[in-house]
Amino acid sequence: MTVRRSWTLAAAAAMALSIAVPFGAAGQTQSTLRVVPETLSRVLDPHFTTSFTTRDLGYLIYDTLFAMNDKFEPQPQMVDRYTVSPDKLTYTFVLRPGLKWHDGQPVTAADCVASIRRWASRDSMGQTMAKFMTSLEATDAGTIKMVLREPYGLVLDSLGKIGAPVPFMMPERIAKTPGSEQVKEIVGSGPYRFRADQHEPGVKIVLEKFTDYKPRSESPSWASGGKIAKMDKVEMLGLPDAQTQVSALINGEVDYLERVPADLLPLFTAKAGAKAEVVSKYGFQAIMRMNHLQPPFDNVKVRQAIAKAIDRTMYAAVVAGDPQFATDCAAIFGCGMPYESKDGIPARDVAGAKALLKEANVDMSKPLVMLHVANAPGIAALGNVTRQVLVDLGFKVDMVSMDFQTFATRRLNTGPVAQGGWNLAHTTNSVPDQGNPLSNPFLVASGPPAAAWGWPTDPKTDELRLKFATAADEASRKAIATEIQVRAYEQVLYLPLSQFTTPSAWRDNLDGVLKSPVMLLYNIEKK
Repeated sequence: MTVRRSWTLAAAAAMALSIAVPFGAAGQTQSTLRVVPETLSRVLDPHFTTSFTTRDLGYLIYDTLFAMNDKFEPQPQMVDRYTVSPDKLTYTFVLRPGLKWHDGQPVTAADCVASIRRWASRDSMGQTMAKFMTSLEATDAGTIKMVLREPYGLVLDSLGKIGAPVPFMMPERIAKTPGSEQVKEIVGSGPYRFRADQHEPGVKIVLEKFTDYKPRSESPSWASGGKIAKMDKVEMLGLPDAQTQVSALINGEVDYLERVPADLLPLFTAKAGAKAEVVSKYGFQAIMRMNHLQPPFDNVKVRQAIAKAIDRTMYAAVVAGDPQFATDCAAIFGCGMPYESKDGIPARDVAGAKALLKEANVDMSKPLVMLHVANAPGIAALGNVTRQVLVDLGFKVDMVSMDFQTFATRRLNTGPVAQGGWNLAHTTNSVPDQGNPLSNPFLVASGPPAAAWGWPTDPKTDELRLKFATAADEASRKAIATEIQVRAYEQVLYLPLSQFTTPSAWRDNLDGVLKSPVMLLYNIEKK
């Protein structure tokens, strides 16, 4: 294998220099955890984007009122205690004493109220919760009061949502920034604070231990429990490709890789000084999203044709680089999840797909614009399979290659192709994010701007989601979730293509790596 030494030699020299710089007491050196995410986001506002890097960065910088454990149970995090009125309409939350922002100011209930409102303007689950609220206020410096117009059984699940956008708390002055704008300051109350003076967008994000953070006493479980900053610094680094990332890890120049492609796993031998392991058993859902605003996918028959034509075994064979890490799961809410169902999933029928296209009288002379994320191997593999599916159906395809950061902006264009718009694209999302009718962003069917990119409109789906939100018990929620899956496939709101896991990798001297559907980097230390 060719090793790209131009980056790694320079990085090794720079890293050796940074490690040698003393701080604090004489002779004391700074411990640093160097992490390489799959892609390094330039957007740092955790309410503004669904970027995994931004989400994972957020778990270091910010904190949440509640957090989800590995049994899908929301646990108090910033909240010390709470009460729910007998009629289930009034929630009162009391904050833990002594919480501080990174600027030294105390965390107040007013900060949290503003943060909840901002997050709810951006998140599908937050938007649903907001529809049930009649008031949200700070009754004193440490108490939040939420009053509902009717019972909504998922208040705690919403405030403890583990996936992006996460309901992170911010100072009120920052949280008052409209959700349509990015915040200009990155100030949280979590175990690490952001070093703006050392930030190199797209290259390096630097965090340092916040000594005034007060972790909970409980053991960590997913995002809940104690968040202990055992390393003095955390650096997130942008490296150009997977081969360079693995080389840097084996050479000891970085400590942790978010994802490792299967074809590079043989490099992790007993002598490599590093190991690879799956840390999220639920993994990710591979996703195709068609643009419901623009032809030809504004026609439900065309979307249904694509749903009939795809062969999920083809996606499962390539999305993770090795079929052993993927399945052809078609469940909207993920396989192995509480709301898994097989209802409504269309059987593969290429002849039927072609008949639907003929019935829809599709103009095949105009190429479909597919946004193709070239620097994320899993997403790129999905596009390559879909292109062949479309060509076999008679379409022409214009695959527009770009990096993920460009994609994150371009996919928001609601205009026609001639004005920079698009027809279809692919992405991935963690299965726990997809696993709930309210948290799954691709099921919001209210059109723009409320719906996620692709912008479907289907009042029946929105009605079913609200019905799910007010269901009296778990059995009722499961039945409604199945109804939602059937409707999602009828309208083809989006297409799950497969479910897969991807190993992470870290140096052998790291201890305390947490198993979670998100990358949690606190509690890690070097032995």
